[in-house]
Amino acid sequence: MDRMVLGLVLFFGFHSLPLMGGLRQRLIDTIGKLFYLALFALGSLVGLWLMLQGYALIDNRVLWLPLPVGRTLAHALMPLALILLVATYLPTVTRQRLRHPMLIGVAIWSSVHLMANGDLASTLIFGPFLVYALLDMLLSRPRKTLIPVHKPQALYDVLAVIVGLIAYGALFFGHGTLFGVSLIG
Repeated sequence: MDRMVLGLVLFFGFHSLPLMGGLRQRLIDTIGKLFYLALFALGSLVGLWLMLQGYALIDNRVLWLPLPVGRTLAHALMPLALILLVATYLPTVTRQRLRHPMLIGVAIWSSVHLMANGDLASTLIFGPFLVYALLDMLLSRPRKTLIPVHKPQALYDVLAVIVGLIAYGALFFGHGTLFGVSLIG
């Protein structure tokens, strides 16, 4: 449980920096944009790694019965979550029209996993992601993005769909190897 908590604190600590616009900008001015982005990515990855390590160590105590349609919803909505995630990093029309495609994708990802699983470990990992995504959407104000902005083109939306579906296929078939929970069979 300690690894899970440390991972959550590290991951969401780094992800709270953009919400504190002044602090983020001071860090960028002090250490440079490239170093800030590298530090942000490294801190986030270490946080995720610790969360996954902690997830594997937590018992499978059932807190509630998953929704009967939880797995079906997860299979149906996860492609959309991944498409939105990919669309965030491309000059897509989706990114232009939706204010927070990544946060919407994270909210979908975490909520369908909460509906499909009722155990303690799943609640500890997916619950904070859902709360963070909803709070970030609610509390965020327009800020300068560190993602390069280009003129949106529908071609990139098509690319986001293709890459998102490929990522979904890879996660679907590799879920057992990657996360210890097989989705096949």
